[in-house]
Amino acid sequence: MEQTNKEKLKSKKNFGKNLSKNKKELQNLIKEKIKHGELKYMSQIEILEGMPSYKSIKKIWTKKELEDIFGIKIRISSYSDSEIIEAYTRVKAMYGNVTSKLMKQETGIGVDSIRIRFGSWNKFLIFLGEKPKRELNKVTDTNEEIINFYRNVSMKVGKIIYGASFTDLKKYGFPYSKSVLGIRFTNMNNLRELAGFQKRCERNTKYTKQYLGNILFEYYKIYGRRLTQTEIMKDENLPNPTAFFNYFQTTEIRKIWDEVLELHKIE
Repeated sequence: MEQTNKEKLKSKKNFGKNLSKNKKELQNLIKEKIKHGELKYMSQIEILEGMPSYKSIKKIWTKKELEDIFGIKIRISSYSDSEIIEAYTRVKAMYGNVTSKLMKQETGIGVDSIRIRFGSWNKFLIFLGEKPKRELNKVTDTNEEIINFYRNVSMKVGKIIYGASFTDLKKYGFPYSKSVLGIRFTNMNNLRELAGFQKRCERNTKYTKQYLGNILFEYYKIYGRRLTQTEIMKDENLPNPTAFFNYFQTTEIRKIWDEVLELHKIE
């Protein structure tokens, strides 16, 4: 039986009162979460059910102790230009080719920190005298072209009532990911309707709108700001933005945040 929010809060408070007493037990529990990939950044610990807040954790262990004991990087609020450059140089010496993902993995310095100091990852590379690598797959087709493509594939595979599935689209060379359809049309049913087909009753019980909203609000409390669509997409602990678009029935991340924060009375 699931705990109510009140019970969870009470459990977390009780855990906090006995943190020092349960230090060894907590240490083993955190290591277990890290081992199974549930915890990548210590600042995300309070998202996990039954775990204490990050603030409480920092009262038990120092930043260095956290890194030494658990072997994961601790986020810091900002880095200087020289610290970022030195970290990049160190990683480059080890691996040769450095991606933003590798940089974060090895140093804990993410794209956001680099963007604050240099404007973007590519501008950072240019500053260092290196050639930026473009990894973006641009969507060159208009909505109408995608709708026509969908309509044609649907007729080819004989699905004249509900239209083609995404698998059908890929078989006929659709060049984009499912996320693109989510960003452009919110979900497959909207695409079906625009192409002149009937909607299918597709139940996705993996999430609920309330669950997704609560996740976003927890991240808002941790970071003190709204996450961008790109940040949500890159965070392995969060569902794909398409899930948020689907449940909130909009393709604008700003509107989703507006609704979530309004619900929690945050301006």
